Amino acid sequence: MALAQFFGRDVPNLAAGPGGADLVQLLRCPLTHGPYLERRYLLRWRRASQTESADHFLPAAPEMPLLPWEHELPEPCVLHPEEVDTYPWAEDDALPAALIARIDAWEDARTAVGGRDVPSYQGALSIPPGWRVGGFPSWASTGPMDITCAACAAPMRLLLTAEGHEMDSDSHSWMPLEDRDPALRGMASIRGGQSVTQPTRLRFGRDRDLHVFTCPTDPGHPPRWVLS
Repeated sequence: MALAQFFGRDVPNLAAGPGGADLVQLLRCPLTHGPYLERRYLLRWRRASQTESADHFLPAAPEMPLLPWEHELPEPCVLHPEEVDTYPWAEDDALPAALIARIDAWEDARTAVGGRDVPSYQGALSIPPGWRVGGFPSWASTGPMDITCAACAAPMRLLLTAEGHEMDSDSHSWMPLEDRDPALRGMASIRGGQSVTQPTRLRFGRDRDLHVFTCPTDPGHPPRWVLS
C-alpha cells in the first residue's frame, strides 16, 4: 500500500538515493504482523526518468484486503511542498543544556503573562506538525534518541516524517492562512474539519510520528523506522 511518493526535483537539498535515484516511495503492508501487531514498511528508490518513461502502468491500484479500521487506508492526496526553517527538539542532548535552559525560561516568562495558550518553542517555533521531508525529528513520546545505521554505525539522517494530523492544539501557528477563520484563535479557527486537520486519514501507532531514517554514508544501507 503506497503511503508517499516524492521527486528530488520538488524537494530542495534532498540527498540522492542508491545509484543517484531521485524518486522516493514509501509503502506499508496493509496487514499487521506478530503478537504486537507490528507494521512493516518498505522504502523504494527509483530513477524518475526511467519511471516516467515506462511503457506500462497499472490501470488501477491493486485492491486492498478488508481492513478493520478506516484510518488504515490512506486518503489520496497531492503534495504541495513548502520550504520552512525548523529547529531541533529542545530536550536532553538535542540542543546544548544552556540553550535549553534559556528556552525554558523564555517560555515560563511568556506563560506567566499570557497563560498556557501562548505559543511555545516546541509547538510553534521548532518543528511543524504533519508530513515533512528532512529537518529534525520530533520526540514528544520517547525523548531524543540516537539513531545509527545497523550496517556501519554512522549517525542516520531523517528522510521523512509521517504523522496523522497536520495541526494540533500546540502547533496551530503552522496552519495555512487559507484554512483559518481570522475572527477566531487557536484550534477553534480551523476551517474544514477533519479533511483539513487529517487529510491523509492515517494514524501511526497511538497518534505518534513515523520517522524514516537513512544512512548518509551509503544510501543503500537499510533504513530505520522509529515511532516517537
